[in-house]
Amino acid sequence: MADAPIPEDEPTPAEGSSAPTSATILADELLHTPRVDDDRPNERWAYRPWVLAVMSLFVAYHGLVLLVHNLPGKGLSKQVHTVFNDKLQAATYMRATGNTQSWAMFAPNPHRSNMFMKVLVKDGAGEVWDLAHDIYGRRTYPYLFYDRMGKINRRLIEEKGYRRHYAAWVCREWEMTHGGEAPDEVQFVKMWTQVPPPEKVYKYMGYDPMKLYLNQREEESIRCSTSYHGQLPDEIRERLGLPEGKSGRFRDVHVRTWWDTQKAKERQAERDAERDAKSDDDDGDDDDDKIPEVAEVEGAKE
Repeated sequence: MADAPIPEDEPTPAEGSSAPTSATILADELLHTPRVDDDRPNERWAYRPWVLAVMSLFVAYHGLVLLVHNLPGKGLSKQVHTVFNDKLQAATYMRATGNTQSWAMFAPNPHRSNMFMKVLVKDGAGEVWDLAHDIYGRRTYPYLFYDRMGKINRRLIEEKGYRRHYAAWVCREWEMTHGGEAPDEVQFVKMWTQVPPPEKVYKYMGYDPMKLYLNQREEESIRCSTSYHGQLPDEIRERLGLPEGKSGRFRDVHVRTWWDTQKAKERQAERDAERDAKSDDDDGDDDDDKIPEVAEVEGAKE
């Protein structure tokens, strides 16, 4: 029986070589022969031109805004800041995308003091405990790593509005780790040391941060029983196996969303419209009921 003829589109084996296998034929087709059903020579495989144009404009806008935002806000670049903020809404874009960054920590006005916030808890028995949330004396210098707690501790110094929320978290954590016992209050004590000027640092070839004079000042105390979310709710106590707390002890926060604000404005507008309509009706009734008076004139003919 004669061998079957090899198709013209398949490669002819050379003398002394073995016949091509199905895998060899498939590989050759994938590498060299385009498939008619998948080949679209007249269509783009990448993005369409209008998508490329939009993306290019966005990248250019982002790059320019990022460059201008990081320029100094005074001097020659102040006018550039004004134009970008007014015409291109650069400041709004940077806040919305979370790209804002303050460079005040660098020259020409670097920090001249090291500041820390000591967090203390006063329990029900009146004993005060240091939670060691600050990093003063707990880090060797120089250091290579900066943990998240150090960042939060610095924010407590700069932003007083964070302290009440932070104290509420401390109160709840204390209850969870002390058998459900509620603390009395959380105390914040500010500590700081003055950084020596450069001439002193150069003279003594550096300085030991722990030998600098430590200033301390009590900032404020926040009671756990009167703070919102400063107590463990009953469902958390039950989940952790803690004894049940006093009824109505948990102070929740009423969350007012933008929808609640919008509905309140609509209801107020309806009340104002009803009041105005009622006022117009009352004024109209008075005009209809009022009879014009006719003055009597002596000698007038009847």
